[in-house]
Amino acid sequence: MKPLALGSSLLAIVGSVVSLTLPATAINAAYFAKTTQNLYLPTTAFQELRLGEILLPRGKWIVNYSATAVNTGFNATVRCYVRAKETGEILSIHAAIVGVQLGASVASTISGVTLVNLNEPTRMVLTCSHDDTDRTPYIDSGAEIAAY
Repeated sequence: MKPLALGSSLLAIVGSVVSLTLPATAINAAYFAKTTQNLYLPTTAFQELRLGEILLPRGKWIVNYSATAVNTGFNATVRCYVRAKETGEILSIHAAIVGVQLGASVASTISGVTLVNLNEPTRMVLTCSHDDTDRTPYIDSGAEIAAY
């Protein structure tokens, strides 16, 4: 048996018994934006609402976002995503059905995470839209985008 394999096996066993936590790795830089008020989605279907943006320098980044969609009317599908502003490319997208009808909840948090490797500085934009006309869900305050 190799000493390295034995050492890592023992560490795993000891860690599971005594809840051993390895030291955290420091984050070199972090970027963050957060909304401070409720923001209603446009009444037109598929029209985008920009919630916030961060400018990232070149390099590898983990981008994380979350937004809580709220709708007290008929069900609507709300989509939130991160878009690279310069290219328009959608990098991560998730959706939820919100409303008062069967199969939905009045509020639902939409979140996602993605890894990007940027060759040049790029603005990451947190955006939401909905699929229906005449329904006006809103995004609760506290929607956020972060990169580290």
